[in-house]
Amino acid sequence: MRPRTCLRRRLALLAVVALGVAASLAGCTSISGAVPGCGDPLRLAIIAQSVPSASYLPCLGDLPQGWEASGFDPSRGGTTFLLDSDRSPGRPVTVELTATCWTGGASPTPAPAPGVLAYTRLDSVRPRFAGRLYDVFPGGCVTYTFDFATGSQIALTEQFESAVRLYPRQQLRFVLKQELGVELNP
Repeated sequence: MRPRTCLRRRLALLAVVALGVAASLAGCTSISGAVPGCGDPLRLAIIAQSVPSASYLPCLGDLPQGWEASGFDPSRGGTTFLLDSDRSPGRPVTVELTATCWTGGASPTPAPAPGVLAYTRLDSVRPRFAGRLYDVFPGGCVTYTFDFATGSQIALTEQFESAVRLYPRQQLRFVLKQELGVELNP
């Protein structure tokens, strides 16, 4: 492929990405569909633009059997998506990236990544196991809101925690630059 053709394709791809991000964050259109997997740099870039200060971005690794992701909603000020388990129908886990969060009443727990502080706040243990997990890091916070029937709650909690990963913003910058020649805004 000639260098000029390659450059044109990269510029066209950059224009499409920029228009999609700008339109979705301005509220002109809605980006629906698949929640970004950790290997999808273009959709991760959309999440990155929703909270430009976030040093980590939530994304999906492998979903355990019986789980589905839906409701991908990036907007100015944050991104949310849902995780549904067939063992807890009608009670999805909400995953929300914001610039800040309030962790009052939460207890520290082991951190999932370097530079991340993790917290758990249980609102109920019986008759339902409900609460929030927080991953707090420079420039952002991911809040996981859950509500499970007592009995399978430990397995369900472990499953959604292992399915959602924190993708470093610096790594996304590198991948976008190396693979697509695209610069991620701050």
